[in-house]
Amino acid sequence: MAILSGFGAVNCPYTYMSYFIRHVTDNDIQTIEKHLLQTIDRILTKKKNIAKSERDILRQASMTTPNKGIWGLLKSAATSVRNTNQPNLGPLKEETKALEELSRQLFLETADLHDAIDRREYSKTFKGRYFNFVGHFFSI
Repeated sequence: MAILSGFGAVNCPYTYMSYFIRHVTDNDIQTIEKHLLQTIDRILTKKKNIAKSERDILRQASMTTPNKGIWGLLKSAATSVRNTNQPNLGPLKEETKALEELSRQLFLETADLHDAIDRREYSKTFKGRYFNFVGHFFSI
């Protein structure tokens, strides 16, 4: 009970006091959203390049090995698995993973910025001003 009470006493002023509201402009949001869209475009381009490379590798493997019976089929499967791990695809896949993580972080940042704007708008209402006063009271 004491932990919950302490959390509420600290969280309420932080949540509702206008002193702690992050100042965000529309330009900040537009900049981050533009960067997010550019990152998503880069991810799509890299994934297309990976898919094209893998398709070309499979196409070359199927053209170079004759499929004579079951042994030819097994041989073609073994060479296609070996060729998909080419050195040029590994770094490209790692870059794609890094860009996907960056896009996740940018998305979370845009969500936080939108929440900050919502909190700012809420603090301008009567109820928001009341909670700002209550936050000062709890701080004291």
